[in-house]
Amino acid sequence: MVVRPIDLVNQPAPFQDRYKILQRLLDVLEKLKPNAKGKLNKLATGLELRVAKSSKSPQSYKFNMSILLRDLNKFQGDLSKIKIGHKPVAHSTPAVENKATKANAMEKLKSILIDVDTLEKNGYITSIGSAATATAIRSGDLQGDSEHAICLRCNTKFSKSEIMKKTLCRYHPLKKEYDRESKIHHYPCCGETAVSSSFLRLGCQTCDHHVFREQTYEGMSNITEFKDTRHVEGPENVLALDCEMAYTSLGYEMIRLTIVDFFTSKTLFDEIVRPIGQMIDLNSQFSGIHEIKESDSLSYDECMQRVLTSSLINKDSILIGHGLENDVNVMRILHRKIIDTAILYSKGRFKTSLKNLAFENINRKIQSGEHDSSEDAIATMDVVKSKIGIPIAQKEWN
Repeated sequence: MVVRPIDLVNQPAPFQDRYKILQRLLDVLEKLKPNAKGKLNKLATGLELRVAKSSKSPQSYKFNMSILLRDLNKFQGDLSKIKIGHKPVAHSTPAVENKATKANAMEKLKSILIDVDTLEKNGYITSIGSAATATAIRSGDLQGDSEHAICLRCNTKFSKSEIMKKTLCRYHPLKKEYDRESKIHHYPCCGETAVSSSFLRLGCQTCDHHVFREQTYEGMSNITEFKDTRHVEGPENVLALDCEMAYTSLGYEMIRLTIVDFFTSKTLFDEIVRPIGQMIDLNSQFSGIHEIKESDSLSYDECMQRVLTSSLINKDSILIGHGLENDVNVMRILHRKIIDTAILYSKGRFKTSLKNLAFENINRKIQSGEHDSSEDAIATMDVVKSKIGIPIAQKEWN
């Protein structure tokens, strides 16, 4: 079988260079580990990927690979003595990983829990009157003007009480991107540039209503009160979750919730949820939801009654997600045991998308079409497993 390097969003070296070095690495491993031939392809690919991800240029990639090859020969293939980017490789190389224990996994997960201060700085509301609440109030729409909002799509100021009156909202569904070659921002949804004189520059899609999103604790509580998970008793568990949202007369609401168990990878809850407000836009391009039938969906209250229980989300649950503040805020829950991959992998004030994280860390392509909360929850969970050195495929635990 031909062994190929795993593609990266930002390639540190040309594919042919990576391919040749990977074959050389495989040859070295075959000489050093003749009794492990069935596992060497995966081992070589994993080692090369780690070097590629820790390298910023073709020169640094070749240098780092030369160090790896040197150390492999020096230590006779003993991975416990080898580092890549100053980090040991033995504990997180898939081909040499031992089966993890549940206790060990829990210890690793707790070590990457996000502290409360960081959560609040990233938009989480962890308690009534918390720093995040105060920050949200200070930075909220129109300095606390509860009667008006700024449309998230066309930037028009409008009265919330008149949101269901028909108007013209012209917008671009995708955010503008910067082209380094032309040094101009363009909209990937239609190709228009920010400096275009075309009428389409104002937007390639239209809607009959403006949309908004509450940013403050008070604003979100107007839809429904927050629920504090500290009042929900239950055993310690680890759950990955993701929501899909839509725009309604009350703002931004949850329309689908998926919860996956970390240790079994089983989907424990996946339901369509009817919003409280009057529907404006299902946001199907991103939510993947095209219709909500009362017979096939839960009300918000029914959903939360099933979710905030001892067997699902309770005070001792560790919740995993990407940009999870959006999910827990739209669920209206206050929770503090959080692992957020958007924060874990942030680069300064910039956050990497889940799509890129999944591609770079677990070699998985997601969100190729409409979003799927189940796909996103599982991808986030597997990115965390990869980060702490737990086999993604492991389903049984001691």
